[in-house]
Amino acid sequence: MLLITKPYLLLIRIPFTRNQAGRLFCDLLWAKDLKLHLNYLADFSICCPVLQSEDVHKLVDITDYPIRKVYELKMDFGIVSVIRNLVPNFFRVFFACKRAAIVHSSGAGWAFPLSFYVLVIKHFVKFQWVMVIESSFWMRSSNEKTGLRSMVRHQVYKTLLTACVKNADARIFTQSFYRHFFLGEDTQRTLIAPAIWVEEENILSPDVFEQRHAHRKAVVLECIYPARLIEDKGVSVLFAAIRLLQAAGVQVRISIMGTGALEKMCRDFAQQDFGSVTVVFVEPVEYGPAFFAVLSQYDVVLVPNMKEEQPRIIFDAFSQGCCVIASNTSGIMDMTVDGENVIIFERGNSKSLANVIQSVINQPDLIRAIGSRALEYIRGKSHQQMHRERERFLTDTLGL
Repeated sequence: MLLITKPYLLLIRIPFTRNQAGRLFCDLLWAKDLKLHLNYLADFSICCPVLQSEDVHKLVDITDYPIRKVYELKMDFGIVSVIRNLVPNFFRVFFACKRAAIVHSSGAGWAFPLSFYVLVIKHFVKFQWVMVIESSFWMRSSNEKTGLRSMVRHQVYKTLLTACVKNADARIFTQSFYRHFFLGEDTQRTLIAPAIWVEEENILSPDVFEQRHAHRKAVVLECIYPARLIEDKGVSVLFAAIRLLQAAGVQVRISIMGTGALEKMCRDFAQQDFGSVTVVFVEPVEYGPAFFAVLSQYDVVLVPNMKEEQPRIIFDAFSQGCCVIASNTSGIMDMTVDGENVIIFERGNSKSLANVIQSVINQPDLIRAIGSRALEYIRGKSHQQMHRERERFLTDTLGL
């Protein structure tokens, strides 16, 4: 049943692709998320960049999705294009907002969030504003070296996004840390909704979980580090921890899987000999059943994140009953309990990570217990359920 019938506009920097035949395509995960939006939005439009390309073999055709209007933005590729597109994109967003009753924007997007445009437009156009905060790539972490550029970016984003959040009619956060960071003790018109992408049918059954752990003591500990391979995901921390495990003669197998700026470094690292520690690079697979099948083969999922974002991979690991070893960032601590459904180590501390890995190697019962509680935690939570909660929240908060 479609509950929200007012004209709803989504502003986002994720691009669509259009081929010469005029058909629209987008990334698989974005197509999945978009379809769930359309389950409860009857009059939906989107304002985003649209690229012209025939290279669509890895994309999903969304031409037949019930999208009323696509307002096309110019794509920002570098500082020159950002400056050139600044004014044209502003007026495109302005034009789109004038025709909407509800405008949905976020705190993410390169070169800057489209919410910054909305903050200005809100003074001239009447609409209800839904603001979503689900990332903080710009935020300086407590153990990050302070540089002028990072300080300026942090302060600019904090100031402008705080203004956006305070002016919004409905505020959705993926973790309580974000709500407190921007709003202090103000909890009005807010929803804490972790970004869960697990499908209900992908959550492991208790019987399969028990079978997988039946012979756990007979194998070497299998760990996997599935991540976007950038420094913020703790690549250097993992490397240093592996060298410490090697020096201690610890026998463990660690797989690295992902893509990103540091992919070549990770592939080269996995080619080295680390003695008792076996390091391999696993080719990435498409998110979905194939990805969950890979996760289910491992005992431990490593999440050495450096930033405050709430990593989706933790919920993915929970769905397969994997024991998660993760850093103590706010995004992780907000949805886990150390010693209950996750094992926490100190962020940025490779020795702490190595010590935790070493401590669980001879504790198959602990690995099983953590995995079992993680699996229990994720039951009843799914990507579909996340959208159902957002639907109810928007309907109530916006008086729909």
